[in-house]
This record gives sequence, C-alpha cells and structure tokens, in this order.
Amino acid sequence: MNFLWDIALCAEEQGWKEKELFFRQAKEYSPFFEQSFSCVNERQMESGTVELNLLYRFADIFQEILAPETVGLEEKEYEEFCDYFVDAALHTILFTDLRHGLSKRDIYIRKILAELFDGTYWKGAVKNFRQIEHKKQSRLAALLLIQMETGSSLIIFRRAVLVLYPDAMLYQMKNERKKLLLYLSCPKTTAAEQMMQFAQDMFLPIGFDLRIFWQYHFGIIGIEDTMKLDEMALY
Repeated sequence: MNFLWDIALCAEEQGWKEKELFFRQAKEYSPFFEQSFSCVNERQMESGTVELNLLYRFADIFQEILAPETVGLEEKEYEEFCDYFVDAALHTILFTDLRHGLSKRDIYIRKILAELFDGTYWKGAVKNFRQIEHKKQSRLAALLLIQMETGSSLIIFRRAVLVLYPDAMLYQMKNERKKLLLYLSCPKTTAAEQMMQFAQDMFLPIGFDLRIFWQYHFGIIGIEDTMKLDEMALY
C-alpha cells in the first residue's frame, strides 16, 4: 500500500468508507514513498487518519501550502485550516486517481455495483448482496453486465456460483435437462443461504429447478468418496 488510491482501496476492503478517511501531511516520512506507515509493507488500516508524503507526487500542488514561512504556519495561525484544506484537496485528487485508466466497461460495472447496494437494480437483492465479500461483489457485477449483453444462461449461473463457492459442483440431470443438483462443501448457514439466494435470483435461468446439497455430497453408486456413512446426503 503506497499510493493514495491504493490506500483508499485497501481501506474500503477493510470496511472504511472514503468519508471516514482523513488525509494529512506526515511529520516523518521517506522521500521514496507516498505512504508514511511505520511498516513499508503495511496492509492494514489502524485508524481513519492517513499520513502521506505529499511531496512525492503532488509537490507542485502542496509545496507552497506546506511551507511554514508562506502561510504563517510557524505561528500556527492556520494550522487547523491547512489540515482540512489538504484533506479536502486529497479527496478531490483521490476521485481522479481512482478513475485513472478506467475503461467504459469498468464504469458500467461500478454503476451496477452502486445500484445493487442502493436497491436501484433490485431492492429485494440488497440484503443478500451485502453478505458477499467485496472482491466477489465486483466479479458478480461484471457477470451481470455480461448477462445484460448476452442474456441469461446456465454457463453464467455456473460462473456466479463458482465466484461464491470455488469448490462447488453443479450437476445437470441427463433425462431432465432443467433439473440441477448443486453440491456446496460448506455448512448451511444464514449468510451462506443468502449469498446463494442472490446467485439464484440474479443468474438462474427461468424454468430451471435447483436443489442444493450443503456440506455432504449425495451418494453416487460407483464413486466411493460419495458413499461414506455419515458423510452422504440422500437423494
């Protein structure tokens, strides 16, 4: 975590909102880094106050503001104002920083993410969507964009399930093609059910019937790993 945008993204993954972050010039810093954490390889946010070396990338913007002799900071006349001004300026820079290099597709995905969170996309999915990890949310939003472009399909549903549960096994009945069996190795919990319900609501094509087996695989004759007592679900 070195640059402003990198720090903000890591903070978001840990549950910090951008408005909760306060950026300020560090009192002690290295000329070779933008961040000024005590550990160079720091990956965790301990507080919402983020100290930076503003002269690393933004010297043209901040060097005069931070010079004590030019704004009366030696007498601490404008110390508090300077702190808040720097924070406001860095939040503005961050807005551009986070969007630098974004493609049109990235912007669409971010819009879908925002609509999934605020209920614009579908109000009934908000609660279930919020149970999902941040990185997985982005991947699911990307799949929703693909689904908008190509239409719903079993392939997209399978990919969505694998985003949530990488070791999932999806079976399609040979004689009844619209009947599906899904094995998930994790125990059945409220959170796990909600995440799976989101995948069904958003990606399962209409007309398909899905039955989920949690933790224990259903028995398959001839495959010993599925025929162990106390580790087998009946179907």
